[in-house]
Amino acid sequence: EPCIDTLFGESDNATCPVKDDEYCEEPFPKNQIHKDMCTRREVMSLPVFCEYSKDGCKETPLWKNLKKHIEECEYRPVECNECQEKTPLNNLANHKETECSFRVVVCDHCSQNIPHCQMQSHLDHDCTEYPLNCPNGCENVTLPRNEMESHLHSCPKRSIPCGYRSIGCEFFGVITEVEKHQVKATDQHLMLALSFSGQTSNENKALHTEIEESKKEIEELKLTIQQLHQDNQRLKEEITPLVKSVTKDMKKKLVTLTERLINLERMVEHQPKREVLEKQEQAISSLKDDIKVSQEQITQLERAGPQGGRSQALVPQDVKNQLKTNEKQMAIQDIRLAELDLRFQVLETASYDGILMWKIRDYYRRKQEAKSGRTLSLYSQPFYTSRTGYKMCARVYLNGDGMGKGTHLSLFFVVMRGEYDALLPWPFQQKVSLMLLDQETFRRHVCDTFQPDTTSSSFKRPTTEMNVATGCPLFISHSVLETKTYLNDDTIFIKVKVDSTNIPVP
Repeated sequence: EPCIDTLFGESDNATCPVKDDEYCEEPFPKNQIHKDMCTRREVMSLPVFCEYSKDGCKETPLWKNLKKHIEECEYRPVECNECQEKTPLNNLANHKETECSFRVVVCDHCSQNIPHCQMQSHLDHDCTEYPLNCPNGCENVTLPRNEMESHLHSCPKRSIPCGYRSIGCEFFGVITEVEKHQVKATDQHLMLALSFSGQTSNENKALHTEIEESKKEIEELKLTIQQLHQDNQRLKEEITPLVKSVTKDMKKKLVTLTERLINLERMVEHQPKREVLEKQEQAISSLKDDIKVSQEQITQLERAGPQGGRSQALVPQDVKNQLKTNEKQMAIQDIRLAELDLRFQVLETASYDGILMWKIRDYYRRKQEAKSGRTLSLYSQPFYTSRTGYKMCARVYLNGDGMGKGTHLSLFFVVMRGEYDALLPWPFQQKVSLMLLDQETFRRHVCDTFQPDTTSSSFKRPTTEMNVATGCPLFISHSVLETKTYLNDDTIFIKVKVDSTNIPVP
């Protein structure tokens, strides 16, 4: 038993704790102590006080029933789930009604339900019906908080500035004081007006001087620009014919060298002697080098354009600009080709039955880009209800948007401007289903279906490339999405189905 362990401690012998016992004078070993079951039964049948007797419990259960009684005792302390304070079980209901600091009470002024511990803060800051005295000292004026702001704008004792504040008067006071001040301070206001007028006049003179100087500088710049333009035009007229002439000569030289090369190769075919062949091969090699040099020169001239091989310092700005324009046009053509290629790719994947099947690869990389703010959302390829029907697409925020940011995938539906909108009924009224496909069992697809709100701007006829997206910010949580059911090989599949029935065909 615990009392024996306390008596002996780490020793093997102990002295009887009963004092003046003639039979227990000597220390006794621990192995001489034996359990007395008879005495145990007697002790277990003795009545004892409850450990919560100091809190009011009058019960005296038998020792063997004490544990069960304590578990059921109505005086045992329990914790209030609102304020976390402990109170006897039989007082818990009264505590929640009259003592708990988080008990709900009704505000006497606005009748709102407020936690008791927040009532004072509610009265001091939030209660719209709490009566307040005018801070300007209006006599017998007590108004609800929600009317006080309006009163302050019309309060007869509010402090207002003097009407001559704009010219330097710093007087503030109530309306009657300001009126008296304006009558008494006429001389002061007149002096302020004169001073302000003089200051304004000086500022106007300074501005006029600055304007005149700016006009002179502008005229000088115009003359300089005109002179530079004339110089550039003259240089352009001089260089352009030169470039054309040199290019023409180089092309002629290239043709001549090519003809000579062909003739020499033919001669080689009819003169098989070794010495002759070696000479002809050397000549051919030399001609090929000349042709290569000529081609490089022509390429450089064509790249240089109207510069004609002249030093960059002598090339007019107009010519440089023309070259830059040509380079930009070539770049624009490349971009247009890329756009056309992308457009063909989109057309190849477009559907015309009102169903979009969208495969999103590299999920984790794209989600990280959304977290970093680099690419917040992705748009799908367009799809249509028919060849001449509505044009639509889907928009997804892999890291969530609005209420779902950081915790959910947000999925939206977008109505786009199409080629045949003028022939279709508006607003858009077709039922829409947004789905995330199950890649494991193919039965537990996540789906949300809605009927468009015809009063929403999201479903009116588009006046820009696309309307405002509408859908589900909390479409699916990341914890559910990022399982093998919906995410496989770092890829997810989104399906959007639009009811294409009852749409008139143009």
